[in-house]
Amino acid sequence: MNILAIDTTTTSCSAALHTGSDLIAKCKIIERSHTKLILPMIDEVLSDGGLTLSQITCIAFTAGPGSFTGIRIGFGVVQGLAFGADIPVLPVSSLETLAYTAIRKLQIKNNIHIVPMLDARMSEIYWAQFSYDSGILIRTNPDCVSAPETLKNEIKNRGIMIGDGLNYSERISNEFTTDATHINLFPEAQDIFNIAQPLIKKNVAIDIRNANPIYLRNQIMWEKRKKLR
Repeated sequence: MNILAIDTTTTSCSAALHTGSDLIAKCKIIERSHTKLILPMIDEVLSDGGLTLSQITCIAFTAGPGSFTGIRIGFGVVQGLAFGADIPVLPVSSLETLAYTAIRKLQIKNNIHIVPMLDARMSEIYWAQFSYDSGILIRTNPDCVSAPETLKNEIKNRGIMIGDGLNYSERISNEFTTDATHINLFPEAQDIFNIAQPLIKKNVAIDIRNANPIYLRNQIMWEKRKKLR
C-alpha cells in the first residue's frame, strides 16, 4: 500500500508517505502558513518516494478536532486530491494521532495513561484518554471539548499529559498536572499510519463525498440545540 498522510489541524503542518517499509515525512511548526506549506510538502514526499498521486492507495488525514482554519485547509486539500485522482480517504482523530506522536517522540514503553489535549480557544480544550500497554493503544473515552476544570472528574489515572491544551494547566487539578506534561507536542502526519494501516487493510476507507471534518464544538452545540427544541 502507498498511503499519503496529511495533518494541518494545529500549529504543526505535516505530510508523510508510507510505501511498504519506507517512510518519508515532512513537518514544520508554524502558524498561519499551512495554506502555503501543505501542497509543496505533499509534492516533496511524493517526489522523494518516486510516486505520482495516481499511485496512492489511500489518503489518510486528521479530520479534527483542532483549529477550525487548519481543519478546513486540510480537508480542502484532501478533497481536491481525492476527487481529482479518485482516491479513497480515511479521516482519523487528531487527538489519537497526537497520542501516537507522543509514544514515538517520548519513547513511551508500556503501562501508561496518555491524555492528549489541544487548545480549543474560548477557555476550553479538546481532549481524550488512552491507555498504552504491550504496544497497543486503547481509547478509554471519545474526543471531548470542555472547560479544563472538568478533567478532575474525568481523569481516573495519573499519566502523561501532552499538547497545547496545557496552556490551561493552572485550571486543571494539581493531582494530574505532574512533571509528565509535554506542552510542545503536536500531532504529526507520520503517526497517522498507526491508525490508518490496519483500518485500510480492513477496507474501511471511504469516498471523499462521505467524509466530513470534525468540528467537535459545533457538533456538541448542535446536540444542545436539539435537546432544547
